[in-house]
Amino acid sequence: MSWRTIVSAVLLVIALASGWALWSDREEQVERTVAAGGRSDYVLHDFEMVALDANGNESFTLRAPKLERDPADETMEIVTPLFLIPPREGSGDAWQVTAEHGWVSANGDELRLRDAVKAESDGSTGAPVVVRTEQLNVFPEADRVASPVAVSIDRPGSILRGVGLEVSLASKQYTLQSEVTSRYVP
Repeated sequence: MSWRTIVSAVLLVIALASGWALWSDREEQVERTVAAGGRSDYVLHDFEMVALDANGNESFTLRAPKLERDPADETMEIVTPLFLIPPREGSGDAWQVTAEHGWVSANGDELRLRDAVKAESDGSTGAPVVVRTEQLNVFPEADRVASPVAVSIDRPGSILRGVGLEVSLASKQYTLQSEVTSRYVP
């Protein structure tokens, strides 16, 4: 047997072992990816989406530069979302809500907004309102908004600040839970 045959056989065994090692590692990476939440089943860029409620009425409109949907729980992660929430059955104001990050539940009944959240009413049924916070949970079908952190509510003539917020959009009833301060602004 020549030295070339021996070297060729050794190189062939090394190539097969390397291929098998790479293939085995690939399967482990796929398992780790799935265990860590998996990949998005789709990604949208620069889009507009209109979500409808159970009666076929507009629940909210969403515009954003990027959305990723998780196939495991059917939730969506959103980068710099803009939510447009119409008034419910002619009562209340329409709202425009922006944030750095957003999350939408699988059936669209809960919106979670994080970081630099700003919610503005259009003031169609009264004075316009601007709400600023770092966390805001919106429940469009229930006409309810909540936040567990510091909140600022600006209305013409006053600024309210507090920690913890509950809002009924239909009745325009705001409840601040603690550390409430009010300031008159002419």
